[in-house]
Amino acid sequence: MIAPAASAALTALDDGDTKGFDSILQPTVPLSRHAFSAPTFYYKTGVVFMAYLNGHQDHFRMVGGLESGRSAVHLGRLFVLADKAGLLRDAELAVDRIRHVMALAGVSGS
Repeated sequence: MIAPAASAALTALDDGDTKGFDSILQPTVPLSRHAFSAPTFYYKTGVVFMAYLNGHQDHFRMVGGLESGRSAVHLGRLFVLADKAGLLRDAELAVDRIRHVMALAGVSGS
């Protein structure tokens, strides 16, 4: 989930920019903590959700229906934290996709 930020942070560190390293990775900490929150087994749902939001796959489905292992509230928070960490590649695509997921969960926006 945080590979783009980790890559940028390591590049900054390689350039001797420890402040840049910290500023890039710091926003990923809340996201990671949230994704791995109990029950930890379902962290994979967050990974797949991020892949879906970022266009790496065209669906948000998992083997055995594991995408239902996290609530709409959990996924919504993951979306917000990913945005704060700068990890949504295409904001328009991500918004369109989360709207679809939320609508399927019975959540509608204005």
